[in-house]
Amino acid sequence: MKIISIYPDNPKIGFPTTAAWIIVNDPSTGGIKAFMEASYLTAMRTGAISGVAAKYLAPRDAKTVAIFGAGAQARTQIWAAATVRNIEQIRVYDPVKTAVDKFTDDMEKKLGLEIVKASSGEEACKGADIVMTATTSKIPVLNRNWLGDHVHISAIGAFYPGWREIDTATIRDSKLVIDEWEAIKQESGDILIPLAEGAINESHIYATLGELVTGIKTGRTNDDGLTLFKSVGIAIQDNSVANLVLKKLNS
Repeated sequence: MKIISIYPDNPKIGFPTTAAWIIVNDPSTGGIKAFMEASYLTAMRTGAISGVAAKYLAPRDAKTVAIFGAGAQARTQIWAAATVRNIEQIRVYDPVKTAVDKFTDDMEKKLGLEIVKASSGEEACKGADIVMTATTSKIPVLNRNWLGDHVHISAIGAFYPGWREIDTATIRDSKLVIDEWEAIKQESGDILIPLAEGAINESHIYATLGELVTGIKTGRTNDDGLTLFKSVGIAIQDNSVANLVLKKLNS
């Protein structure tokens, strides 16, 4: 069981946006096996799933990543992108300058990559091969006009039906992959708002990420322009990371 709350103003006082705990029960007895602080684990599993999406959807020769947001989730997003592609430069944009400064110091040391502090979202996106959004914005932070012709977007913020990080034109023009439709239709304003506007219909969703991993559907092809992965998170991700922790603890 996961207990999670989102506090968008927390970064202003030095706390993570996400406060989370995982309780692991023994399926045979119901007894509690572990009680885990899960803010870091949530960031890890969300970054990991974006990495899997980038493996199947990002251009093979991707070198530059733009990241919107400079919190805990942003760190694991770019870590994952750098794991599956030969990334050379990361551009970060966040209106909170102190968050950008800390992000840059931490991630340059961790990844050994050049990190550029962008003065705007448009500047961050210029020439980027992969664009990742990890914000608590209620309105789009990404504009279709800022994107090149062959870009992969990973959107993991905006987890309420009335919130969105991605503008309608970007959703409309993308090969759209999601984590799970039942979750998306309850939480994802990034998709629900363009649906309500009539800009797309449900058939615009090309695949779930699971269909790409299992080979039911094809990931990026040479004919693809924009690809977009929208994730709101599903329970199997938390189960997997909790199981990994327990295995490491017991090994």
